[in-house]
Amino acid sequence: MDIDFIYPYSHTVSHLKSSDIRDLMKYAIHPGFISFAGGMPNNHLFPVDETEEIYHNLPEDIKESAFQYGPTTGMPALREAVKKYMKTKGISFDTHDVLITTGSLQGIYIISELFLNPGDTVLAELPSFVGALTLFKSFQARIEAVPMDDNGIKPEALKQAYEKNPHAKFLYVIPNFHNPAGLIYNKERRKFLLDFIKEKQLILLEDDPYNELFFDNETETLTKPVLGTADTKTARQIIYAGTFSKILAPGFRLGWLILPKEIMNKAEIIKQSLDACSPNFSQVIAEAFMRQGYMHKYLEKIRPEYKIRRDLVLEAVEKYFPSYVKYVKPKGGFYLWIELPEDISATKVLDYAIKNGVVFVSGKSFAPDDSLTNAFRIAYSNVDLHQIDRGIKVIGEGIREAMKTA
Repeated sequence: MDIDFIYPYSHTVSHLKSSDIRDLMKYAIHPGFISFAGGMPNNHLFPVDETEEIYHNLPEDIKESAFQYGPTTGMPALREAVKKYMKTKGISFDTHDVLITTGSLQGIYIISELFLNPGDTVLAELPSFVGALTLFKSFQARIEAVPMDDNGIKPEALKQAYEKNPHAKFLYVIPNFHNPAGLIYNKERRKFLLDFIKEKQLILLEDDPYNELFFDNETETLTKPVLGTADTKTARQIIYAGTFSKILAPGFRLGWLILPKEIMNKAEIIKQSLDACSPNFSQVIAEAFMRQGYMHKYLEKIRPEYKIRRDLVLEAVEKYFPSYVKYVKPKGGFYLWIELPEDISATKVLDYAIKNGVVFVSGKSFAPDDSLTNAFRIAYSNVDLHQIDRGIKVIGEGIREAMKTA
């Protein structure tokens, strides 16, 4: 077919490319495939019965309001429920306010539009959440990737990155059960973050979707948000992004920003230009879910289920992976991050796995510069229990095959 019309795409669109994760999802829905690719909650764990009960018992006027437009900042009752919930995590609302968002990624978008001009720099962990990296790039920002170790972002590496980029607009981190690295920041690293942003007068964007998915009580004590430990002055430099996607349902498309009151109005205007308001129907259910005590019971139910999957994956990794493979044992969340020797290509391992009915995500997806070619992410959250052993065995075989040609 002859094409004689050229679409005048914007500079922003010309910089976009498809995510490897999105491309790999075609395998995830293929019959017989074992997928460790999607970082999604488990389909069989959603609170379907609880949601039906909540909606059935709602007063008629509340049901009607659920079908209507709502305030751009979010339903007042849900905003108050989120505030009450976050106060239990040490966050004060003397300096901050809550903006309900259509998923936490919209929250990150709003902050990006607030602060980023083309050519600006964002400091981010290496590896980092592919959705945020793609979003920052869509604003034509430059991403300075800062390596991590087992306890979070490396202090010396962050200092060096800032020295190279003293006008960086903000630092983006995921302190709890990191996507994709699976790690959790220890107390010393959290204190370093606070001291660092205070000294450099740098904004911290704290992305915290997995906060509640800890696997033991000792780890729970580490999950307190960085914002919840900051003094009043330093707190004004911290913006917190939360979400219902991992603790209720991603299909609800609900998240929240906790941001300094000084920038609340501008953030609201940006959201108004995006979608006017987040889904009222979801907000009504989420507010009742929190207020009526379902949240605590639901989290108590799902944490052991994800721990079982984590344990089965670790057991299979110990059995089938070569001893030179490195990883940090996840203490919560959905992910196991695997590092191979530098001369082994994770893409070759993935090619072998796909040929044998298994899929995961290679490390370069989580780097702004397509580095991390010797690493990959295993998401264990939505894989069937009986498929874990076979799937990890195939990946182990793939590692050994890739080693032969390294």
